[in-house]
Amino acid sequence: MMHRSPAPPSPTFDALTLDAQFRDRIAVVVAASPEAIFEALHELTLQEMKLAWMLGELRYLPSRMAGHMPPVHRRQRFLATVIDSGAVVLLDDAPREVILGSAAQLHRVHQAAQRFTNREAFDTFDDPEHEKLFMSVRVAPTGRPGEHWLILEHATRALSPLAARKFALYWRAIKPMGAFVTWQLLRAIRRRAESATTVTLGSPRVWRSVRANQAERAQPLSGDERIPSAIDTLTHAVAIRRPPRDVWPWLVQMGAGNRGGWYSYDWLDNGHRPSATRIVPELQHPTIGTIFPALPSVSEGFTLLAIEPERTLMLGWLASDGTPEVTWTFVLNEVAPGTTRLLVRARGGPGYRFHRLPLPLTRIVVRVVHFIMQRKQLLGIARRAEGQPASSPSATTTSNERQDAA
Repeated sequence: MMHRSPAPPSPTFDALTLDAQFRDRIAVVVAASPEAIFEALHELTLQEMKLAWMLGELRYLPSRMAGHMPPVHRRQRFLATVIDSGAVVLLDDAPREVILGSAAQLHRVHQAAQRFTNREAFDTFDDPEHEKLFMSVRVAPTGRPGEHWLILEHATRALSPLAARKFALYWRAIKPMGAFVTWQLLRAIRRRAESATTVTLGSPRVWRSVRANQAERAQPLSGDERIPSAIDTLTHAVAIRRPPRDVWPWLVQMGAGNRGGWYSYDWLDNGHRPSATRIVPELQHPTIGTIFPALPSVSEGFTLLAIEPERTLMLGWLASDGTPEVTWTFVLNEVAPGTTRLLVRARGGPGYRFHRLPLPLTRIVVRVVHFIMQRKQLLGIARRAEGQPASSPSATTTSNERQDAA
């Protein structure tokens, strides 16, 4: 097997950022050509890197509310948005490397990027209250056929010692989130590039998206009518290489504590107790009104509102008057023999506020948190269902007959 060479530096970028005080570099391997990777970079929209976009919106919300930064739409192209926001192209050597530069008071909560008419204006800008941000997106061979490194490198140069001290404090706080956003961006580019590339069967990389398609997002689901005027609707989906009868048992045993767990981040929602890795027979027959505890050792949780075996499971978080504040619906569709599309939709009622946050913040925070937890859950369910031997139709019929009799 050919060894993979390390992601190389960029002499051009290093020369441009020689005296930059703050740096970060992240790289991923992409099974696509440089041309396909750069095409994906140019075509990538914000909605394809939804979580990163939401985190950015959360970071720049004060500036947008103050009118210092224009709003952006999720269908905007990422690279065009960066340039429209004030970045200037310092190098365009596609399909090898693109380098962008921008300047702002990055350490401030309220900030507005400087705008430059050309490269010379950027080079000569030296306001001591600002920082210059350089970004390189480049492609390099890994040494293996059909593979390339996709590298994104940031370098920040503070234009005075005072600006450096202020930015250093901001850097400590923002660097982990910035690294996560960069990682999400690179993965989104990789998904798009690899989906447009014919990859040989048996490729070691299999990316599984939890993004629902447009038809799935628009599709009416059972439970929508319970909250006619939702403040937000979040729909995700995953394809599972098993028929619905093999996925259903994992859904009905969900819940914290003595139930099967949520198959997400167990340290967060199951008291560090690992979610079940086997089907638990005594948890297979919930009835309307069954509580799926949200956390261990608590009585509050999601109430089972509706159930159609091997098809629909509808949970709801109920208000004091018994009406749902939130609905959470799981739907199984067999899209091909032996393949299930698990569709999940969460809807929040008009009065729902996440930890009493204002409505705009509730929408942003919930979208970020929900995506993180929901993605982990969907992949956890898929992994468990596909890891079990396929059941026979006759076994499922017997199981359903027992449930109907109960």
